[in-house]
Amino acid sequence: MKKLYLSALVVAIALLAGVAFYYASAQNQMTTEQPRPPSITGSVKAPSRASILASLAKIDILKAIEIAKGQQAGTIIGANLGERDGYVVYNVVVLTADGSSVLVIIDAGNGNVLSVTKLPLGGRFGRFGHFGPGKRGGP
Repeated sequence: MKKLYLSALVVAIALLAGVAFYYASAQNQMTTEQPRPPSITGSVKAPSRASILASLAKIDILKAIEIAKGQQAGTIIGANLGERDGYVVYNVVVLTADGSSVLVIIDAGNGNVLSVTKLPLGGRFGRFGHFGPGKRGGP
């Protein structure tokens, strides 16, 4: 009886290992076998989103940081030029003395403060989506 139990256990482990190996192989094949388009070089270079936004801004990022410092005391821990609700803005994150983070949104055209928002705890800006490629913001 003990040998039968041990044999069944060995077969079950072998089956589980086989399933795990098959699943891992299938995942690798799905991620590595996707065709990639060929790299090309055209005659007219498209402008990047960042360069378009920068060309529309009337104030620079240093001025936006200065405005944010005047609005909220603390240490600047991040700033970027972006888009929010269809407008070009600077997103400036300030670390306050109590350890919280505040997002100050500055109009990139005239330097007006559009919004001051305390960010949620947890160290993530992702909920607001202000940092990272292609993020447009919004809770």
